[in-house]
Amino acid sequence: MRLLAVLIRKEFLQIRRDKAILRMIFILPIVQLMVLGYAANVDLENVPITFLDQDRTAASRALAEAFLATSTFIPGPAADSPAQLQGHLDHDRTDVTVWIPKGYARDIASGKPVPLGLSVDGINSSSAGKAAGYASRIIAQEAQRLGAEQGREPRGPRITVASRFFYNPELRSRVFMVPGILVILVTIVSAMLTGMAVVREKEIGTLEQLMVTPLKAGHLVAGKVLPFAILSYVTLAVSTTLGVVWFRLPVNGSLFLLAGAMAAYLLVTLGVGLLASTVSSTQQQAMFTVWFFLIFGILMSGFFYPVANMPSWARMLTYANPMRYIMTIVRGLFIKGSGAGDLWPQMAALLAIGVTVFSAAVHNFSKRTD
Repeated sequence: MRLLAVLIRKEFLQIRRDKAILRMIFILPIVQLMVLGYAANVDLENVPITFLDQDRTAASRALAEAFLATSTFIPGPAADSPAQLQGHLDHDRTDVTVWIPKGYARDIASGKPVPLGLSVDGINSSSAGKAAGYASRIIAQEAQRLGAEQGREPRGPRITVASRFFYNPELRSRVFMVPGILVILVTIVSAMLTGMAVVREKEIGTLEQLMVTPLKAGHLVAGKVLPFAILSYVTLAVSTTLGVVWFRLPVNGSLFLLAGAMAAYLLVTLGVGLLASTVSSTQQQAMFTVWFFLIFGILMSGFFYPVANMPSWARMLTYANPMRYIMTIVRGLFIKGSGAGDLWPQMAALLAIGVTVFSAAVHNFSKRTD
């Protein structure tokens, strides 16, 4: 027992002397709890909805106002034609569209069946199902209200809704989740293994031996990051093949564009791994440092919860999260067949973050090796 007590005391002394571990134990969990406690919100809120009102009557306007009176839906871009309505859905400008045909008010007044067109972006099957359910409920409530005003039976006029789910018509959750998992796998291989590999060189003393050779810092960086960049592409290729063959993941976009977007993202992840190696003394420290940023990246990227569900201050933080952009790019390429014209804002933001992070990592690594 005495030996055990000595060992326990020794471990506590080591922890107390290691400021990095103390920060991980006491500060980082509190920060994660405070931020993610708000960001991890599964309630359906702030869903953009667009109306094509071809009736333009008080009754049709009342239906639109019924949607916007809730906290679930917010106004999307206006649409003047069916093609424009579909375009807003295709280009991620709205998530739900409602087509109100001409003669809506007249058919309501005469008690005839009223057809409505409801289209939902079905990429996120969980959110799409909820949005369609909320929309159908609002339509039914509006029908009851109009029926009561006209003195009809409680069920009111018959409004039939023709619902369509685009891009993921079967609402299979795997179609939404598998592209996100591909991003996480590439992140782990490129960021975590890069950081641990460099620190391992420190631990066994070979990094110091490399520093006294004629090799420059740039050669050392390239020799460390390129193998993991290649491994990341191998991981992406194997995972994509498995996703397509086993999970029946659709590939509607360009794989060359996917490779280019992943190159920009690897600048971020390899840079994070390199930065973690310069501030860590052991592989465990490097692993936990990368894991901390990985947890933030995943939960604030839209992988589980839509970014629109987060409070405004949390949404502002996600603009600095590179995983948010690569998630949008990968899902858009696989599921929607998005092109460079649709994804250039995400590509530009990802490239800017990648160049900044990787440049900082190389500069910091060079200072440590000088």
